[in-house]
Amino acid sequence: MPKKMFWTEALFAWLPVDRGKLWLQILVRLLFLFLLWLSGLAVFAFDGLGNEYVSDVQLLVPFFGTGFIILFGTYMIQSTLADTIQSIRPLLRLDDLQFKKLLGRIELYSFSFLPVLLVALLFTAFLPGSRLTLMQLAGVFQSVHAAWIVAIAFFLNLLTATGIWMGVAIWLTVFLLSRQPLQVELSARSVEKFRGLTNLASGFAIFYFIAIVIGVIIPLSIAPVVSVVDVVTSPVLMYIVIGVLGALLPFYNIHRTLVALKRQELLRIDEEFDEMEKELSGVLGQPVSELSDQSMVLMNRLFSLQIKERRVRAAKEWPFDVRFISRLLGLVGAAIMARILAEIISRLSS
Repeated sequence: MPKKMFWTEALFAWLPVDRGKLWLQILVRLLFLFLLWLSGLAVFAFDGLGNEYVSDVQLLVPFFGTGFIILFGTYMIQSTLADTIQSIRPLLRLDDLQFKKLLGRIELYSFSFLPVLLVALLFTAFLPGSRLTLMQLAGVFQSVHAAWIVAIAFFLNLLTATGIWMGVAIWLTVFLLSRQPLQVELSARSVEKFRGLTNLASGFAIFYFIAIVIGVIIPLSIAPVVSVVDVVTSPVLMYIVIGVLGALLPFYNIHRTLVALKRQELLRIDEEFDEMEKELSGVLGQPVSELSDQSMVLMNRLFSLQIKERRVRAAKEWPFDVRFISRLLGLVGAAIMARILAEIISRLSS
């Protein structure tokens, strides 16, 4: 068991289940959420409110929608974060001790429970739709189902806070790694060396846009019908822009570094070209009978330098490829389509 874990993963780590089997981990999390829902049914049935509980379809979304996504997300991040960081280890100009400290810092804030607890408490106290009133808290001592409602509301707030912090932790990880000194051999394929980092940024974008769809867009389907202008200028557009900038911004530091490395490498190649031209001029000025193997060596160096120049000029200046942009545009398109669908549902139901 890893020493540092998400609190959700610490719960499941005690179960004798192979963490390497994805389908089994999915099944365990679905079973856990079903048991929580079933406990509510038992509690409400005890107070004679079983039919009301079963008919509350909206309760299924936080359990098997948001809840499952967050539980599955923590499992994936827990399983892949360290390996992803290790995959870009060769690109960082850090010694073993410096890299170990960097990895320790990332794991410390990523798996910390304190910020999750603070966000959950803020939601419970202030966020409309998630906060618990004094009347609800007082009801804990009046009925069993009221106590269950308070307990499950705080648990769901804790899950939501975990999802938010998971997204923040992924973004901070990408940003922190992008600030480290790099050592990259420039070529047309150098972008592939950042694949682990772009996958991590894709993970942030996926969870961010899923949160936008579930937390912002779906509730709009039961909101009053608005005009087309309101749909276009709604806060959803602002959230989409924030998500796109959030996914791309950490890579700007790497972009600046790659541009500087490319410029330095091309300047060094130009200097080598100037030196070789002087040497070639001196050699070619000699009689043919006096030409030696030195001229062949210089010509080979010249060809090698030309190949190196082409390789450096072909190097990408951004550490991501078309696939990353395609994923990001796909998520943006999905969010826009979800907003349109929510408006259609709202108009049909009005």
